[in-house]
Amino acid sequence: MNNLASTDLSSILSASKDLTKHLLNSKPPDLPSVNLSLEQIEAQSRRLVSKHNAAGDVDKANYLLAQASVNGSALSQSIAHLNASTTFSSSSLQPLQDTDVSSFLRHAHEQNLISTIEHGRKETQESFYRMLEDRTARDWEVKKKRLFEQLGASVPVAASTSLAASTMGMSSSTMKKQASSSAPLSLQMHTKMLAYDRTIVALNSARLGGTSFPIVHALIDAANSNNQIVFMFTVLANITQEPPSLPPLEHASAHILNSPVFERKYAKAYLTSQTPAISLRKQIASGARQALEEQYLSIIQRTVHSHPSEAQLGGDPSTANLVRAFCAVRFYRQGEWLSGLELVKGTPVWAQVFFLVRVGEVSEAFQVLMRVKDAVDAREPGFIDAFRIWADSTERSLPRSIRDQLAGVYNAHMLQAQTTDPFKLALYKLVARLDAARRSIPNVTTTTEDWLWMQFAMVDESSSDENDESSLASLTKVLLAYGERHFEPATGTGGQKSGLWASVLLMCGQFERAVASLWDHDSGGSLQVEAVHLAVALAYHGLLRVSSKAEGSDVDILTLSPSTTGAQHIPSLALHTLIWRYIRQFVKMDAKEGLQYVYILPLSADQPSPPGVGREQLEAAWELVRRIIVMANGGPMWEELVGGVRGDGTRFPGVIPTHLPLLRLSLSSSSNTYPSPQALSSSSSFGPPTLQTSDYKSQILLPTASSLLSNDRLTEAIKLYDLAGEYDTVVGCLAQALGNLVTSGSTTSGLGAGGMTWSATGDQQDRTKELEKTAREILTVYERLGRGTGLGVSGPSGSNTGGKDRDACVKLLKILEASERGRDGHVERALEIIESTALVPLDVATTSGKESEVDVMKVTKKAEEFTQQHEALQRCLPVYLVLCMDALSGVASKIKSGGGVHAGEAQRHATLAILRKKSRALMVYAGLLKYRMSPEVYGYLARGDVEIAL
Repeated sequence: MNNLASTDLSSILSASKDLTKHLLNSKPPDLPSVNLSLEQIEAQSRRLVSKHNAAGDVDKANYLLAQASVNGSALSQSIAHLNASTTFSSSSLQPLQDTDVSSFLRHAHEQNLISTIEHGRKETQESFYRMLEDRTARDWEVKKKRLFEQLGASVPVAASTSLAASTMGMSSSTMKKQASSSAPLSLQMHTKMLAYDRTIVALNSARLGGTSFPIVHALIDAANSNNQIVFMFTVLANITQEPPSLPPLEHASAHILNSPVFERKYAKAYLTSQTPAISLRKQIASGARQALEEQYLSIIQRTVHSHPSEAQLGGDPSTANLVRAFCAVRFYRQGEWLSGLELVKGTPVWAQVFFLVRVGEVSEAFQVLMRVKDAVDAREPGFIDAFRIWADSTERSLPRSIRDQLAGVYNAHMLQAQTTDPFKLALYKLVARLDAARRSIPNVTTTTEDWLWMQFAMVDESSSDENDESSLASLTKVLLAYGERHFEPATGTGGQKSGLWASVLLMCGQFERAVASLWDHDSGGSLQVEAVHLAVALAYHGLLRVSSKAEGSDVDILTLSPSTTGAQHIPSLALHTLIWRYIRQFVKMDAKEGLQYVYILPLSADQPSPPGVGREQLEAAWELVRRIIVMANGGPMWEELVGGVRGDGTRFPGVIPTHLPLLRLSLSSSSNTYPSPQALSSSSSFGPPTLQTSDYKSQILLPTASSLLSNDRLTEAIKLYDLAGEYDTVVGCLAQALGNLVTSGSTTSGLGAGGMTWSATGDQQDRTKELEKTAREILTVYERLGRGTGLGVSGPSGSNTGGKDRDACVKLLKILEASERGRDGHVERALEIIESTALVPLDVATTSGKESEVDVMKVTKKAEEFTQQHEALQRCLPVYLVLCMDALSGVASKIKSGGGVHAGEAQRHATLAILRKKSRALMVYAGLLKYRMSPEVYGYLARGDVEIAL
């Protein structure tokens, strides 16, 4: 063993020596050898490090850190003074003794806290990222939907069928033109929209006449093809207690003062506080129950009539006989009644009584009980008397003593019995309003409608406590917790929603949520038409709370505001957004129909809270009117909206001035009250001036005219300014427009070859002709009526700006006429027209009589007066100077070539001399205003002067 170890050590030593020799032989000759031990090498290294000065590196590091607002020196000192020796004390690292129970429990408690905190941190982080992802996806869907609506893609579409007939006052050609700019609407959808539109027109006509209108029943007639929508409007009709029709005014007892008032009838009870008044809550619950009862009665009638042999109805027309037949169809099989029903004298009395109550025939239900009174009293003593008191009560309630008696029987026997008739159990529960938390009854509430009726039949609003389980507010909380998915299944009608959830929300008094549920569904927009008209009916009756600008959103029409009483959120609806999204589909095609919906917005002007929301509704209506006027196509249809002026200067009223009372605009500035329809109709006979009202002018005409002017729709803007009585503004706009027309139509691209040409495309020529025609007609009428003279309108220097605008219009029209004559070759006439404007000093010959001399003083004075000319004329300086030079050159060329009518050579020379004087005067004038035109224009004038002088 020792020999083996020594051999290994000897081999290692020899290998080490061989390596040393190899390194010595292979190293470069200039590399010295290091014969030091490891301790000596370490000592030398430390000595070298101590000699090195690191202060420079520290200063450089501090300089770089200081640029990032980091104090390096302070951090270094903090680290240097850090004592980590006591971070983990020796006692904390000591192992726990087996008998140290308190330390063990403390340690376990600390570990549990640490693990709980870590687990909660991980769950919070995962929940945050999950919520962030969901919120991002939801916001993206909302923004995408909003974008599609802005682009016109989200419109009600049922089927892609072409229109072949006139719809909503639009011809098929108009529809085809509009089809390229918006998504197509089916014929079925247009037919439905047209039916509803007639209802809105009739409503506004009644409002304009000062009478009420049964809007809900009119909507029921319009929606007669959709049973669920008919039921929804029926619910609203029962809540509002609106009669199906009103007697005509020709009837003796139908005086306007005796007619019921529907408009904003419930606004005070619904809008003055955050929760509806108790009377309104009772009416809502009662109306919902009555609607469900009417619906179930029709179901019973259809069931009985579809099974005549089983029903054995006979000739008794009473509802009790109808219910008896219904029970026979439903529960009688093969000669015997179904098990579970308690028979009284061989008939299911409890089922018959329940179904009579179910259809609202409480008195007939009591008569059925009285026919078997002895048998019922023997089994259920005291029930018939309690039922009679309950039926006679207007609020369907019992005294507390009788209620407690029925509750004792209910709790002691019926709930514990194995074979209790479910209909008898339901009657006890209903009459005494027992066990409101248990909302379902087996074999009784088998359908959604039955379940809903049971809930609303048990609503008790006698207490002001909203937390009471039998209150309408508690039922609303339960239904909102169930949500839409329990009432609108994904299947059933091809994936489309039926509107049942909206009906449920109406029954709860959640009117704004009902409208939003119809509008914001995912069924392709098939119920958005109904959503708009439901909102109209609610606003008319005062049952719609609109949202303010501060609360509302541009994306969602429904806003949920927190309640100050701690109850559920208060919903409000952006009515103006809803109406605009609906009417913009057809507002360009038929603006008059769109205005009918805008007239609904001022109905909410009386809403008291939030402060200022009523005024916002008026401003929103006026803004939509202005927007419709701007978007409407020009022509006779456009003039039907705002009115117009005939050729003789008289005016005719438009649709908007006729409906000013609906927009809450007054007829006179001295009146602070809104006009009545009678005042409007009577005032129309006093002539055109009464059509202009201060509010209509300031809120509609002037802002719309300004918007049209900015959109380069000058003709429409001028007409609105004229209707507003701003005649001087009309003339000023004409001057600016004619100046733009002269400058934009002229080109200097061919000055060297033929002078400045005035050219335009086909559309520009049409616009030019239309503008010239409009300007000449307006100036002619204004001159005859003494309008637009500028009297009383002065500029900054006291000048008559109105008269200046009128003079500029006349001269610009002459420039356009001279240009047209020049293009036609009538240069002599063109020169005469230019000279008549007195814009160019052509008649400034000197008194010395020399042919080639010009009175420079007169030309200079004319040039100094140039800055006093109208701004439009100043911009047109190059145009009419070149036009004048072309006319002079054309006349001179014609004379030189022997054209024209001249008596002799002397007269021809005299005429040429006059032309040279005029040309020279023009050049002197242009030289004084040289820097107001381009060098190309001035060069062209100089060449023209030379050609005339040759």
